[in-house]
Amino acid sequence: MVEAASCLNSLAPDAQRVWDGTTGLAGHLLLLAAAYPKASLYASDADAEMLKLARERAGGKITEYRQGNFGENPFRDKAPFAFIFFDLGISSAHFDFFERGFSFRFDQPLDMRMNAESGISAARLLATAEEKELARIFFEFGEEKLSRRIAREIVERRKVAPITTTRELTEICEHVYPPKYKAKGHADRYPATRVFQALRIAVNGELDALASALKFAPDQLSVGGRLAILSFHSLEDRLVKHAFRDRAFIKETDPTAKSNFKPGDYRLVEPGGITPNEKEIAENPRARSARLRILERIR
Repeated sequence: MVEAASCLNSLAPDAQRVWDGTTGLAGHLLLLAAAYPKASLYASDADAEMLKLARERAGGKITEYRQGNFGENPFRDKAPFAFIFFDLGISSAHFDFFERGFSFRFDQPLDMRMNAESGISAARLLATAEEKELARIFFEFGEEKLSRRIAREIVERRKVAPITTTRELTEICEHVYPPKYKAKGHADRYPATRVFQALRIAVNGELDALASALKFAPDQLSVGGRLAILSFHSLEDRLVKHAFRDRAFIKETDPTAKSNFKPGDYRLVEPGGITPNEKEIAENPRARSARLRILERIR
């Protein structure tokens, strides 16, 4: 990530503004603070409790902290930025410090909200959504092949008792998956993986936030500035890939032009994206699906 922000070296100190819109425990910003001590670092996160932990860890090394979803553009008044970073993965702190049901590895209340003060919980969504809507969520946001069966089973179970814990939801997924899927490893994932991913995305409006940020974030870069987005599944990566491409290559409207596209005001850094090497995956298995895409403003 520090390599992705290397453009800071060529910018004047007063232009070295950095915004991390998904601060988490401030790990990325602390790396940047060490590499670029003159930079102004701005930290935002949708989770107030997470931001509190970041403040305790990073303290005065961060210029300013603000609570807010990155899709809501909480630091619009600080633009332009030399570097903007969004890490779309779930922070390990949500597993280690908060009991909100983000993982099926722990038996916890089914909440899944990044901001526990707003929105509806995953348990509430499971209790109120129609079967067809649940199936859509599991299929679209989790790419779950057995979405209809799982949705049907949830609706039947909630007639008896509400589904309020991660264990209860996991048991439903385990019951629906036939042995032949488990024997094949079924994408090398635990049966509940896709359902938990889909619920988290739906509860937090994650794809809507990303789509919003992709519209304004490139415009908030200074010339030479970079927008780096780290995604962990194909739904997010597809949105980033297409948005970045549309900024780098503008559709040609001149019928006499020799090409269908003309260069935009941005360029793709490593057009195919950057993926972790074997050593990084060995040290952090959760990074195996990560892909970093970088867009640089050139004029």
